[in-house]
Amino acid sequence: MEPVRLGLIGGGLISAKHIEGSKNITNGSLVSLCDVNPACQSLAEELKIPFFTDHRRMIDEANLEGVIDGTPNQFHAEIGIYCAGKGIHVLTEKPIAATLEEGKRMVEAVEESGISMLVGHHRRYYPPIRRAREIVQSGELGQLVGVSMLWALMKPDVYFEVAWRSQKGGGPILINIIHEMDNLRFICGDVAEISANARRLVRSGEVEDTVSIRFELVDGALGTALVTDTAPSPWSYELTSGENSDYFKTDQDCYHFLGTKGSLSFPTMEVWSHPHDREKGWWEPLMRRSEQIGYSAPFTAQLEHFCKVIRGDDKPVITAADGLMTLATTLAVLESAETGRAVAPQELLEKA
Repeated sequence: MEPVRLGLIGGGLISAKHIEGSKNITNGSLVSLCDVNPACQSLAEELKIPFFTDHRRMIDEANLEGVIDGTPNQFHAEIGIYCAGKGIHVLTEKPIAATLEEGKRMVEAVEESGISMLVGHHRRYYPPIRRAREIVQSGELGQLVGVSMLWALMKPDVYFEVAWRSQKGGGPILINIIHEMDNLRFICGDVAEISANARRLVRSGEVEDTVSIRFELVDGALGTALVTDTAPSPWSYELTSGENSDYFKTDQDCYHFLGTKGSLSFPTMEVWSHPHDREKGWWEPLMRRSEQIGYSAPFTAQLEHFCKVIRGDDKPVITAADGLMTLATTLAVLESAETGRAVAPQELLEKA
């Protein structure tokens, strides 16, 4: 069977990840590139594929089966809905849309057209994340009662030389916490309620630098997440997971999952529990089991999966509706921080 014909919209930093991924799969092929900046034509020439400056024209003329949308958030809805109208499958970068209202329109377009729309929460394809989900969902830990998440690092001053990163919407809630909330939902399930506090403790500008989050999962488990981008620390997904070699790798954990039969640390993948043939209690010894999980590039795995979905050989790891709930969960953090009230992501989505 011929490889799936893919078109890429956007020639920026995230698109470079998709281009690299496309070089490492056999079931799909990048056949066209679109960007409003004519300077990106040189990239298309390097890839030896046609270049467009109008995504509609590329979608209409390039005989595509799937589109990868690597554009800024505010363009996701228009592109996704246009693709749905043409019967073309879409892999859209996270978040699914700039607003819940736009995201809901995208979900409706997907349901009406019958296409598949995947949202680019690529960490779902990283083997340690998938294994953590398996352990929690299998019941090996017993009833999940608690989750502890820590995301703490220091963004350098040069990071904030890009103006929008110091402006409203450019802080860790909308840029970084969305990753943490999707990891939480994928591993543990949906979030019923969120309470959050956000502060600007160190930097000037309009954005928060430190956030504390308290949440309750739909199944009743309680959890906390502490987020700061102004503290040197080894405890963040970026520095612990080893997913991205651009970051310094530490041997620490950033998540802990607590159950009635055992507990899991991530990403060291250590499971602590009482031996089956012993009494259980705080005075009894615990045994530790750890797993070594091999590396595979999540952007490559995501693109290979997208092509399998297009061919009907796999079901989406994350649908448009699923991605929309991750956005709602993240925006619930923002609304709670702004209002001082607990916010239910499902209710926030229903009101949009």
